[in-house]
Amino acid sequence: MRSLIVLQTTGALATLAAATLLAAAPAHAAGKTSAACVSQFTSTITPGLSITPSSGTQTTGGASGTIACIGKIDGRRITGIGSVGYDSAYTAGSCASETSTGTVRGTIPTTGGDQDLVGALTVQRTALIIRARVQFDGIRYIGIGPAIPLLGNCILTPLQRVLIVLTGTLSSN
Repeated sequence: MRSLIVLQTTGALATLAAATLLAAAPAHAAGKTSAACVSQFTSTITPGLSITPSSGTQTTGGASGTIACIGKIDGRRITGIGSVGYDSAYTAGSCASETSTGTVRGTIPTTGGDQDLVGALTVQRTALIIRARVQFDGIRYIGIGPAIPLLGNCILTPLQRVLIVLTGTLSSN
């Protein structure tokens, strides 16, 4: 039942985000990057977040998530769903908040072929709301969304796995 609720919640969020993105699709200029995106991935948190601040790592275990965008990257139209993942580290992270830094890796298909992106990640989380910024070479990403608990609850057991659904934009610097 819990899986069904998570899937329904995720599906509803993705549908809402896609509808919002379609209504607000950005204008495009040749050679520029301008895209609205929805990404979804599962992150493992080690040793896990609790009420007491601690240090640790977070990972998707490779580019195991998905990213769907409407728009262009470097002037090339995005043609399908890509893959995305990250690795990061946090200090003084707790259930209440955390700041982490790391690396994002992704691939997005375009009319000019697959665009491989690697960038520096900064995440600020308050409770279960995530604000992510990524600086790629000549491109920046800004996104926001929920972290949906999958393993642990932060009170009785450390939060060790979350489903993250981000809505954001890719744009030229």
